[in-house]
Amino acid sequence: MGISKFAKVDPSVKVGENVVVEDGVEIERNVIIGHNVVIHADTKIREGTFISDNVIIGKSDGKVIVEKDVTIGANCIIYTGTLLEEGVVIGDFVSIGENSKIGKFSKIEGRVTVESDVIIGSHSRIENDSYLCKDCRLGNDVIVGIKSLVLSGVKISDGKIINPKSTVSNDL
Repeated sequence: MGISKFAKVDPSVKVGENVVVEDGVEIERNVIIGHNVVIHADTKIREGTFISDNVIIGKSDGKVIVEKDVTIGANCIIYTGTLLEEGVVIGDFVSIGENSKIGKFSKIEGRVTVESDVIIGSHSRIENDSYLCKDCRLGNDVIVGIKSLVLSGVKISDGKIINPKSTVSNDL
C-alpha cells in the first residue's frame, strides 16, 4: 500500500522499505521510520521521532499521538488511543494497550507489556520483562524493577521504587 495520498508526511521524513502509512496520518519533520512499519489512520507523529523496524502504531481504529523526540524500538505494538509524550523511550518488543498515556521522558525497557487504560507519569522507568495490568496509575519518577507485575487498578504514587521480581497488588 505504501504512503496514502491522504497522509501528510514532511519531505524530510526518512522511510524504510515496506512501510504503510494510512489516511489521515500526520508525520512532522526529521522523523525516521524503519522497515516494515504500519502506521494506522489518524496517527500524529511529531518531529524528531525515531521508529525502529517492524512496528505497528494504531492497531485498531482511532488516534495515536506520538509527541516530539520519542524513540520506539523494534517489534512494538502501540494500540489506539495512546499518547506517548515528549522524549519517551520505548524498548524492543513492547506492547502498549489502548487508551494508555506514557508521561514525558519516561522509559519503557524491552519486552514490557502495558495493558489498556494505563497512565504512567513523567520521568518514570519500567524495567525489562515487566507487566502492567489494566487501569494502573503510576506517578512521576516511579521505577518498576525488572520482571515485576503491577495488578489491575493499582495506584503507585510519585517517587516509589518497586523492587525487581515484585508483584504489586495494593496501592503504594
